[in-house]
Amino acid sequence: MLYAAPHFHYCVIDGRIVGLDLRAARYFFVRGASADALLRLEAVRDGESRLPDGEALRDLLKLGYVTYESSGGRPLRSCASALATSRIEWPRLRPRGPDTLLLLWRLAATRVRIATGSLSYVMRPIKKRVSRTQLRDIQTLQEHLGRFFASRPLVPLPRSCLLDSVALYLFLDDARVDLVFGVAVTPFAAHCWLEWDGHLLNDELDYVHRFTPIMRFRP
Repeated sequence: MLYAAPHFHYCVIDGRIVGLDLRAARYFFVRGASADALLRLEAVRDGESRLPDGEALRDLLKLGYVTYESSGGRPLRSCASALATSRIEWPRLRPRGPDTLLLLWRLAATRVRIATGSLSYVMRPIKKRVSRTQLRDIQTLQEHLGRFFASRPLVPLPRSCLLDSVALYLFLDDARVDLVFGVAVTPFAAHCWLEWDGHLLNDELDYVHRFTPIMRFRP
């Protein structure tokens, strides 16, 4: 059986394979025999019977994106493409001093990680917090969203999808939140956002629907 390395993710857009290397923070097109093999894997899931052999994926095997070892990897398949169909709204609240200080720390630390490391490094704090996460009901989630967005304008750091999504993930500390990375190819663009049980948290539905998910991250 073939497995995807932990740092490799991919999606299919109009018959083209787009890959994501978390260690290099790089998006790229998979081409040639490897792309054909991955497309054949998708066809097998849709009812075709013939699996590609490992030789067809030799380029991805050589680069360490695909492996025969299950340790640390996951079955080789494209990212689930379903997008959020609704958005969670939040109350308008006044900023609180402790929230603003916490958010300042989260944003500053995340910005340093983005500037100095890989995407794997940026997301490491999320992985470390998984044992402390607690599931919340939607009302509690809405209240935490309101607190985040009340304090965000007070932190003088430019907004960006990765910076704000990671900081919000850590601020919410909820085990049901997904950090979703998406791509578009005409023209090429990348974006990320947060979802909670299929509900969009920090963006507009019309905008995220322009992108195809390439990775859903949940520790």
